Amino acid sequence: MSDLLAGFEPLYLCIPLISGFIGWFTNWFAVKATLYPVEFVGIPPFLGWQGVVPKNVEELGQSFSRLIHDKLLDVEKIFADIEGNDSERIDQVVEDVSVEIVHEFATNLAPEKWARAKDKLRDYINTMVRRNVRSVTHEILKRMGSEARSFIDIDAVVREAMAKDRALLGEVMVEIAGPEFKFIEMSGLWFGGLFGIVQMFLWVVYPADWVLPAAGFFVGATTNWLALNLIFEPKEPVKIGPFTVQGLFIKRQLEVASKFADVIAENVLSPGNLVRHIAEGPSRGPVLAIVEGQVDESMKEYERDVMVSMLVSKERLAEAKDDLKQRIRSADLATSGPVQAFADQSDRIRAQLKEKLEELDSQEFGGVLRPVFQKDEWKLVLAGGVIGAGIGFLQVVYLFG
Repeated sequence: MSDLLAGFEPLYLCIPLISGFIGWFTNWFAVKATLYPVEFVGIPPFLGWQGVVPKNVEELGQSFSRLIHDKLLDVEKIFADIEGNDSERIDQVVEDVSVEIVHEFATNLAPEKWARAKDKLRDYINTMVRRNVRSVTHEILKRMGSEARSFIDIDAVVREAMAKDRALLGEVMVEIAGPEFKFIEMSGLWFGGLFGIVQMFLWVVYPADWVLPAAGFFVGATTNWLALNLIFEPKEPVKIGPFTVQGLFIKRQLEVASKFADVIAENVLSPGNLVRHIAEGPSRGPVLAIVEGQVDESMKEYERDVMVSMLVSKERLAEAKDDLKQRIRSADLATSGPVQAFADQSDRIRAQLKEKLEELDSQEFGGVLRPVFQKDEWKLVLAGGVIGAGIGFLQVVYLFG
């Protein structure tokens, strides 16, 4: 022991500190390398780097979409009884469309007769139009709600959103796993410091040039591996003496469920993305067919009505119907009131995601985030080791050379 102390120099106390820095820096690098850069930087195909998440966004997006589709969302339940759950929004849609139709009567269909019409006739037309529009809106939403799976492909919406913005999945990860990323960084400091104490005594006993680079590689790789795995393991609480140990992400299930639901409802399955999916995707044709079918039924009612016939002839109504259907076919469905009302279900999506996430068992819940780290995890561990070895080599050259 005295021989060991005799060979000890104060400079050796730097070894645990530098080892802690290696652990922290390599873990910090692992987090950043998981998320950034969004686009490949370097000389393709091998000399450079692209963040693990943006590089594999299609595959990871598919994994996310399967989870959401298979375990977290019931599409038919979300889009059922939209009128009953959003009556104010529907009332506004009915009002807006009704005003537009009455304006059409007044300016295009029968401007002169409308100008001379009595208030009683105008009130009748206004009331009839509103009743008719409400009925049409009800039927459109009812049909779309009962066949929601035909109009909303959750898998496609999730993949489209993530493929369109390669940084989005990384942003989702930062939002729901912020504490885990911070744990990865700081655990490197503590693990690295502990390993550094052992490394210091090893250096005192055996100060060979290769010891510090080898120890640096071990610290860099091991702290990365430990941090990545301690987030998810153990999945069930384990008693170790007076302590209860469980994977950090698993332990935060209730908190993560709430954040995940918020982020997905606002950024992935958002009203804008759902509307775009309906308006521009395969659902456009079936939705137009429903709307045109309701236009036909609506026009039949106008044709049969005596009061309407006092203002507009059947021939003029037939022309108006053809013109309206042509405008519907060329219109931007994304601006359609009923389609917007149908897609604007953020609160329901958020509530159901949160509820279902909270019900997942530990294994399934770990699968929410684990695939992100498993993809190219060995590269992150190896990179940590290489950086650690490099810093170890610098110690040999500049501190103990």
